[in-house]
Amino acid sequence: MSKYIVLENRNDSNEEQYHDTEIASFALNDPDIPQKIWEMMKLYEYGDGSFGQQKKNFIRQGGFMKDFEDDYHGWSGKCTYFSPSYHDLSLSQLRKYFTWRTAVRKGIFTPVEPPFAYLYIYELLCGIGTGSPEESFRRLEDFDKNFPDVSDYGSGGKLLQKDLKQWMFDYAVIHRLPLETVKRYLDPFMLASDTYLAVLRDPASKKDDEIFLALSFFAEKDLFQSPIVAENGSRGKHLFAELWKCVSAKYNECGLDFFTECFGQIYTIKWHPLFNALYHDEYSGPDKECRIDECRRYFCRNGVWYEEYFEKMMFDKEKFYALLHEGERVFRKYLKTGRTLRKKPDESWATQYAEAVVAADKKAEIEAKRPKINIDISGLDKIRSDAALTRESLLTEEEIEEETEVETLPENEENGLLDKIHTEILRNLLKTGSADEYIKAAHLMPSVVADTINAALFDEIGDNILECDGKTIKIVEDYVEEVKEIIVNR
Repeated sequence: MSKYIVLENRNDSNEEQYHDTEIASFALNDPDIPQKIWEMMKLYEYGDGSFGQQKKNFIRQGGFMKDFEDDYHGWSGKCTYFSPSYHDLSLSQLRKYFTWRTAVRKGIFTPVEPPFAYLYIYELLCGIGTGSPEESFRRLEDFDKNFPDVSDYGSGGKLLQKDLKQWMFDYAVIHRLPLETVKRYLDPFMLASDTYLAVLRDPASKKDDEIFLALSFFAEKDLFQSPIVAENGSRGKHLFAELWKCVSAKYNECGLDFFTECFGQIYTIKWHPLFNALYHDEYSGPDKECRIDECRRYFCRNGVWYEEYFEKMMFDKEKFYALLHEGERVFRKYLKTGRTLRKKPDESWATQYAEAVVAADKKAEIEAKRPKINIDISGLDKIRSDAALTRESLLTEEEIEEETEVETLPENEENGLLDKIHTEILRNLLKTGSADEYIKAAHLMPSVVADTINAALFDEIGDNILECDGKTIKIVEDYVEEVKEIIVNR
């Protein structure tokens, strides 16, 4: 007759080793204990007692019992183990667990103590009783959704919920489940942090609202409560967004950009998924990778998993806070809103960026107030052609000779945008404020001259530079300096 061997602890002061003890044959033949359970217990191998040894035994015994069902209601005690394996439970506790598992597999979720729930979760993580990682994960989701409230079990129940979420994330990553599934179980705060870090890392193509939200997420104080935003809405957000764009583009300290100064560089460490679960963690096969977003990824190389991310402990936000504070001080003064903030000496480095944003905003505001005149340039060619024909029909022989003399100007008088005659007209306007005599001598029409010059310089200036009342033309006062620059530099 086969015998089942267990360890007996002999309390002998001169001997601290464990010895095998034989279970009585009547216990082996107990008709109330399913034979399958006895056979499972015999599969247990004693080794060094390590967690690794415990995992191997769990997988061996779990695989043997993957299809076992029970219907036992003879035990109502308490299970005090934290996260047990099969070997830790008594015969009655084993029977209660398998009875409960039988019901769960049929969709019947009844309250059970956390230790039994842990055992079931371990089975799913190890693929015991499932045909694929996808099926295991689906059952984990069913358990997470349908398992009764564990708050009655105190800290043990809360820890179970926390462990389950973390293990589901780990499992989804290492089995390369769909990214949307992985993200559902990533810590929401970590996911938000990654999202906003990506915005601040590359702000050039981002919208004002995106950048402002990212700044608010990491800010020391609530930027939404700032009078810059509370009283000026989108304009206030725009100023803060432009501040970050400006410092990101121009800041360089010892070869470091401003984002790196504040948030450091990407960090890579070894990652140990499911390290505290009864799970077979020996990886083999091809390398794997799971990129969560622009700032976080997990990858396996030569059987070793790594995590790549921005480590919060490495953040240095002093300059980040200083930039926002000095920016708010300058913006409040510019918009004449809120109480005046005191300038801090150690934040003076940030003043240049805030003032550059203010200068750009002032310029944009002036441009927005200027009336824009749309010219149908396509009709100018016909106007010029008709005017030329009219002029030629009216010219005398003497006038034609005079016109030829006027047009004969040195080659270096060209500016690349206008011909020689119109360049000379602008020069006369700059020198004396009038080009009437020159236009008359050239037998040109003032309105046509004005349209020609305005059209030629429209792309350069962005507006009409000449005004014409039909008889006289003059340079718009706002553009005198721009015209001087064109005449001198071209």
